[in-house]
Amino acid sequence: MDKGSDEGDEEESEDDWEEVEELSGPAPGDVGGSSASQSVLPLKPVEIEIETPEQVKTRERREKIQMECETHLRRLMKRFSKEVHENTHKVHLLCLLANGFYRNGVCSQPDLLAIGLSVVPARFTRVPPQDVDLGYLSNLVKWFIGTFTVNADLSAPERGSLQTTLERRFAIYSARDEEELVHMFLLILRALQLLTRLVLSLQPLPLKSSVAKGKKLPKDRATEDPGDAPGTSRQAPENQPKLQTSKVTRQGKAFPKGPGKAGTKGKRRKTAAGRTKHGEPSSSEGEAAGPSKQQPQRPRQSRARRRALRVSYKEESGSNPATSSSDFEPSSGEAHRSSDEEPAPPRQRRAPAPQWTKVGSKNDSRTQPGSRRQHPASSSSLGSKRGKKLSQDDEEAGGKAAGIDQWLEVFCEKEVKWMCVDCVHGTVGQPRTCYRYATKPVTYVVGIDSNGWVRDVTQRYDPAWMTATRKCRVDAEWWDETLRPYRSPFVEREKQEDLEFQAKHLGQPLPSAIGTYKNHPLYALKRHLLKYEAIYPETAAVLGYCRGEAVYSRDCVHTLHSRDTWLKQARVVRLGEVPYKMVKGYSNRARKARLANPQLQDQNDLGLFGHWQTEEYQPPAAVDGKVPRNEFGNVYLFLPSMMPIGCVQLHLPNLHRVARKLDIDCAPAVTGFDFHGGYCHAVTDGYVVCEEFRDVLLTAWENEQALIEKKEKERREKRALGNWKLLARGLLIRERLRLRYGAQSSVAAPHTDAGGGLSDDEEGTSSQAEAARVLAASWPQNRETEEEQKLECPRKTRRAKKEAAGHLFPFEKL
Repeated sequence: MDKGSDEGDEEESEDDWEEVEELSGPAPGDVGGSSASQSVLPLKPVEIEIETPEQVKTRERREKIQMECETHLRRLMKRFSKEVHENTHKVHLLCLLANGFYRNGVCSQPDLLAIGLSVVPARFTRVPPQDVDLGYLSNLVKWFIGTFTVNADLSAPERGSLQTTLERRFAIYSARDEEELVHMFLLILRALQLLTRLVLSLQPLPLKSSVAKGKKLPKDRATEDPGDAPGTSRQAPENQPKLQTSKVTRQGKAFPKGPGKAGTKGKRRKTAAGRTKHGEPSSSEGEAAGPSKQQPQRPRQSRARRRALRVSYKEESGSNPATSSSDFEPSSGEAHRSSDEEPAPPRQRRAPAPQWTKVGSKNDSRTQPGSRRQHPASSSSLGSKRGKKLSQDDEEAGGKAAGIDQWLEVFCEKEVKWMCVDCVHGTVGQPRTCYRYATKPVTYVVGIDSNGWVRDVTQRYDPAWMTATRKCRVDAEWWDETLRPYRSPFVEREKQEDLEFQAKHLGQPLPSAIGTYKNHPLYALKRHLLKYEAIYPETAAVLGYCRGEAVYSRDCVHTLHSRDTWLKQARVVRLGEVPYKMVKGYSNRARKARLANPQLQDQNDLGLFGHWQTEEYQPPAAVDGKVPRNEFGNVYLFLPSMMPIGCVQLHLPNLHRVARKLDIDCAPAVTGFDFHGGYCHAVTDGYVVCEEFRDVLLTAWENEQALIEKKEKERREKRALGNWKLLARGLLIRERLRLRYGAQSSVAAPHTDAGGGLSDDEEGTSSQAEAARVLAASWPQNRETEEEQKLECPRKTRRAKKEAAGHLFPFEKL
């Protein structure tokens, strides 16, 4: 028994072992050995490098510097791109404003005004401008709509001016588009001596780039329109309920695991198979009918990959005319769902007809050309992707890409207010209607009157002015500075209009989204307060609640400052005041304190005070001719009211030197601080001295300046005299050289002629002979002899050379 058990254990142990290749060398009897076994062994020694802590620090420091440089360059590029985009937006806005000035000027021409007055019935001309009210304007708009029509078949002027075009339109009582119709009605209103504005909704390039939104568009489109997948058009009818319940499944409702889940997986496999095997519809049908067939699992693809494959599949299917219609044809369930989500296009694009019945036929004939122009847009929108969401205002306006961006405003003296007039849709005093039919987004709405005065009236029409519109506009200071030359001189009328805007904003309900309260001009939440902001008083009235958070008035939000900041505004904190808020300071003094004491790392060490906790700065007085100084030895003079009593400020350079000589107290005046080089540096402007020493210092400073000018003059004269001396010495040296070497040059001249040179008689001109003599004098002929003499002469020492050159001028030494 023991022997059998031992044999069974050996068999079991043999089963547990695996046969592996030996790594040892070849046997002695083998010739050459095995190449496979030899390749496994390393042929060269293995080197392992281990970084020391110093090397790790050096590498991390180098990587950090490189990353900081890349981040800095990236920020510079983004900043430059942002500036270019903002400047382009400003230029486009100015161009649109200039175009509005041109149109407004044309609509003020006397000839056009006379033509417009000639077509107005007499009953409208009998009413004086001060008696114009809402009823008068409504009747005038009703007559205009019934008289003038829009005919899109009219020829567009190629090179003719706008004035000539309007004259022709008045002759036929018809306009080519809505813009010409607005211009014609503007001429009629100004012909009736009514104060009228041409209102323009400017549509410049967007201020913020929409690159980020463009990246999210395919994702939103894929989630909003799941029926765009090409495989859904080939699914069996029993798969339609699964499409309808897919939205419920995403919301988190649990369903039992069964055929539905398997069918979903089979549908995904079928979609992938349909992309790979486009010409085999039978395979996709088989997979859809039998989702229980076992197939090798494929890795789950990302959404971007599936979307890319989906696009390529559509391009391939578009090339085959037999299958293109079936690929793009949605199922009945998808068509039903899309029809529930989007309203019918004809109902969107039909403009509401006026409420008057007398001229209904004329109004219909006038609006027919506009409706004919809208049919292609509606058909193209149906053929395009249905995943694009239209806002509620766009749906009310008919979903058109471009709306009516021109209308009018008439000032009613009876009601002392401006009333908007839309002569295209026949509405008076309805700003919401003008906004509904305008091109979105509405960011800049300006009104230009007959005198050329401009007024920004965006607040009257845009309901989202307090939240979204202000963020899409350019800097308010730049825009106000641009419109300042065209501001109306009627200040009272402008103030009345501002009060109207304010009353409109206060009458609106509180925003329902928390994000809209950030930087809201009327309301504020505690969560959106900045570091140096606080709500005062603490018992401020709560205007309402937004998701459980108290809403306060923006008037209760105050800006707090530290003691030093209040001192820059000529205010000091009263004695005994407790900081209203404590924050963490980041000055150099605070950082050094944290480094010295690690326990203060997370402690708020900077106290902030409100305006109600401060008082005006009381400057000290000068006593016994001494200027009162601060702890740094100078005088804070941020504002003129901080001047010490009995002292004056003198803007004279280097005044402290004169005051030191006369033993008069003088202190530099600090007017601000400049931040550069990582530190804060004081900016000084002049000096502060006692008033009794003012005249003495001024006289002494003038005498000092006269003495400095005299010394400077003497220095200039001395320098000029030295230059003349230098010139005279140079001339003397030149004369000495001429006397010393002039005889040798005259002797060398015949030698040159004998060697083949030209004489005066042979040449015939004296200039060439003179040139030959100069050449002979400047270029010695006995060069070889001189070189031999130099070689034969012994080498002189430095002292001998110095003694030999003692009688020479400095120029001769060179």
